[in-house]
Amino acid sequence: MNKKSMIVVVVLLAGITGWLLHHTSDKEVIKRTFSSIAVALGKEAEESPIQLVLKMMPVKDFIAPACEVIVPESNYHEVLYPDLVIRYLIIYRSRQANLQVAIDKILVDIPGKGSAEVSILVHISANRNQPDFFDEVYQVKFSLQKDKKKWRLHQATLPDALVHGH
Repeated sequence: MNKKSMIVVVVLLAGITGWLLHHTSDKEVIKRTFSSIAVALGKEAEESPIQLVLKMMPVKDFIAPACEVIVPESNYHEVLYPDLVIRYLIIYRSRQANLQVAIDKILVDIPGKGSAEVSILVHISANRNQPDFFDEVYQVKFSLQKDKKKWRLHQATLPDALVHGH
């Protein structure tokens, strides 16, 4: 191999290695997880029970065995189990003809090994082409812990309007 070819190979390998390290970094894994959760929470039309179960499985797997939920405006503070969180989400989704959840902005801070703080600006619109249409943006905060190489949601701080609104 000539010198130019060797330089090209080394630069290419360095680029691939850099991309892999970035792609598998904790921050990027957390961002991708929240993005996929947002998609799973969306709903285009009525769903069969099987469709609903398949969409909620990754959400349930992301929630820690005990997840603290805080709603500061209403002084709500409770530890909820994944089944109860999923039940709430199913009820919330069932009240909407359609639902779109998108992340407008996400900030991930990893203050120590195995813990992360996430702040998300979440954009929710529902009931498109319906009289009860809404399109709102909320700031939500989450604390995650890494357990057995997997990030899990341990705490959610939600605005009252998101929990008790629509």
